Amino acid sequence: MAKKKIYQRPDGLYEKKVTINGKRVAFRGKTEREIVQKMVAYQQKAESGPSFEEMADEWWAYKESRLSPNTVNGYRVAKRRAVDRFGNTPIKDITTTQVRAWLDWLGNRGYARKTVANHLIVITEVFAWACEHYNLLANPATLVHIPDGLSKSKRTMPTDEEIAAIQARADTPDGRPFYFILYTGLRLGEALALQWKDVDEEAGVIHVWRSLYWAGKNQGEFKPPKTEAGIRDVIYLDKLQAVMEPHRGAPEDFVLGGSKPMTKQKYTCLLRRFRKEAKISCGPHQLRHAFATLCFEAGIPEKTAQGLLGHAQLSTTMDIYAELRDKKRMEAAAALNNTDF
Repeated sequence: MAKKKIYQRPDGLYEKKVTINGKRVAFRGKTEREIVQKMVAYQQKAESGPSFEEMADEWWAYKESRLSPNTVNGYRVAKRRAVDRFGNTPIKDITTTQVRAWLDWLGNRGYARKTVANHLIVITEVFAWACEHYNLLANPATLVHIPDGLSKSKRTMPTDEEIAAIQARADTPDGRPFYFILYTGLRLGEALALQWKDVDEEAGVIHVWRSLYWAGKNQGEFKPPKTEAGIRDVIYLDKLQAVMEPHRGAPEDFVLGGSKPMTKQKYTCLLRRFRKEAKISCGPHQLRHAFATLCFEAGIPEKTAQGLLGHAQLSTTMDIYAELRDKKRMEAAAALNNTDF
């Protein structure tokens, strides 16, 4: 029986339509041989399933718009590195051992524990996406833990001299934003999003409910906090009121920006100028850490401090308190060692 020829279209291309796994698929090519090659490749692809890169791209298309601007860049880098490592490998063929080896490789490259943890979150979510949408039987990343012994990146505390320099410039236009953060413990974006209508002098509280994000742009945009813990009331301390209230504007004015929210360029210039003037190197996050120290030294319980700082997890606050206790213990030991009995 003569072999059935592949249909040749009026435009000269060959075409063959077949049903594969219940799906009607058309293959086209310049020669019959090309059609056969495409059919074989398609069948192999169907059997091996989607690649890691395909799943990572699908997951990212869904995930990116749902991330906070401060998180996007870190996730994007982690996703790119994961694709560099696993790329065209069928996602069903990637094992727990391979994922663990990749994390070990990252650790050996000198990345800090937090960075490696971020990569583990991303790759775990990519596999979870494949489990949910492509019937991947198991998530190989769920059994992997962060390698032991990785360094923990820590921001240094402001020195006593730096805090004194900020206090001395509390009532200057450049110094006021840093003094405000020092005595509220707010994140920079939270502080810049505040309007005077959010500051209740009579009740002595500041209502925190959103943040200003620049996300690589000069003009910022407002977004709610990443977690419910970010929506909170913080104490409007008497010493802070004494500095801020003489400068209270209209209810719609921004506490640290005037009639409009501060732009990224304006903040960058402010930070650079104030650091030079006050001879300091610390920034807003170090001042937030300094506020946590004030809470610790005032004897405020960890759970209460968690609420003031807006930490989603109590463990975050406990880690800071534990670090401060260790510091106090070392200072006490040094003092005792220098004492003549």
